[in-house]
Amino acid sequence: MKDLRQSIQIKPITEQFEEAARQLILDGLEERFGFLDHSFNPDLKDIIRNYSRGNDVFLIGLAGNEVVCTGALTRESGTAGRIQRMSVKKSHRRTGLAELMLQKLEAKARQAGYGSLMLETNNEWHSAVSFYTKMGFEVDWKDEERSHFVKKLD
Repeated sequence: MKDLRQSIQIKPITEQFEEAARQLILDGLEERFGFLDHSFNPDLKDIIRNYSRGNDVFLIGLAGNEVVCTGALTRESGTAGRIQRMSVKKSHRRTGLAELMLQKLEAKARQAGYGSLMLETNNEWHSAVSFYTKMGFEVDWKDEERSHFVKKLD
C-alpha cells in the first residue's frame, strides 16, 4: 500500500487534532489490554503541553483530515531521545505507517543531536517487539513486563 504511505501527511500535533490523537492511542491501549485505566495515561490529558518542551515533539499522521498514526520523541538525556506513544489506527495497520512515523521521529532525533534512541514496549506485544527489532532497535534489558530497547543513530 505504497500509495497510502505517500498520501499520509506527518506533522506536529495541533489543537484541532489533539482529541483524535488521544482517542487513537486510548483505543489501541484498550485493544491491547482489554480494558482502559486512565490513571496510567495522564500525559494524554494535554498532549500539546506535555510534548512541547525543548526538542520534544508529538507527531500525527493524517490521511486527509483523519488522524491515523501517532508518535512522540522526548529527551531522555543530553545525548539520547525516547520514542513514545507510537500508535496506528487499527484499519491502517500493516501499511507501513508505523515505519514511516518511526523514520520521521528518528530524523527529528538526529536534528536534535541525539546519538541514540530508547523505547519500551510490553513483552506480550509480539508484533511491537518484532517491529522495533526489524527497525534496528536492540533489547537493552527486560523485566517481567517490558522490553527496553536502544538504537544507536548514525
